Amino acid sequence: MDRRKQQIASGVVVLLVVALVGGASWAFLNKLGGRLADKIGNSVDLRESSVHKSAVADAAEKVDRVLFRFEYDHLYQADKYVHSAGQHPDVKVLAVSGETHWQTGVSLVLQVVGHGVEIGADGSVIKERDEQICFRIQLGPEDDTRDDDIACPTEAPVPVTKDPSLDGVDDRLKHALQSAGSNEAAVRAAIVGLQLDPAIRQDVAARDGTVGVALRASQYDCILARVTSKGAELWRPSHTQLAPGEMSCTAEVALSSAFGKYPH
Repeated sequence: MDRRKQQIASGVVVLLVVALVGGASWAFLNKLGGRLADKIGNSVDLRESSVHKSAVADAAEKVDRVLFRFEYDHLYQADKYVHSAGQHPDVKVLAVSGETHWQTGVSLVLQVVGHGVEIGADGSVIKERDEQICFRIQLGPEDDTRDDDIACPTEAPVPVTKDPSLDGVDDRLKHALQSAGSNEAAVRAAIVGLQLDPAIRQDVAARDGTVGVALRASQYDCILARVTSKGAELWRPSHTQLAPGEMSCTAEVALSSAFGKYPH
């Protein structure tokens, strides 16, 4: 019996020692963690890297769209690259050098908002935030290259005027022209009544009982219309037709035989 009591007492002592050692270890680790946090200002989070990589990937997709638009619009001049890039949401041009793609080459530094997300094993969002990610784009003179996630320059963004838009104007314009009829003064008054963005260029002309209308917001954003005694017709020329050196967006085109005809 005495031996049994001794074994129990020994076990209790062992448990107490383990508890004391464990408590001391926890206290030490907790204190060490506090010291490290003090030294690094609580700024280090091991999960931050995955959030950043996610933000870079998101921003890179936006840069892909910028570059696609460069190629789609056949751009080659530095100022055109800057203007085009600046039209994209979440994209700013921080620096530009060079003049043309095939002569000097053009270098751009873009600052893009990337949304970073860390997803847990259960599919839940652990952390998310927006980050400013910078990219260096070299266009010509021989090869096009791109560097992702570079250090962002401290310069202010290059000023870029945002283009107006004709989105949502088509139906409103057609209704206004139908009501105006083929009277040039009435057509002009109807367009004024739409209260369009002043940056949208308006052109109206009349010939042989037909009124031609052209609204242009940007190079590839154009609505042509013609109004006769039978009503109003609207037409949006294709991207190819509106390319530089091709069809102009004018009332004269609206009155011509080219109206409503797409290239074969």
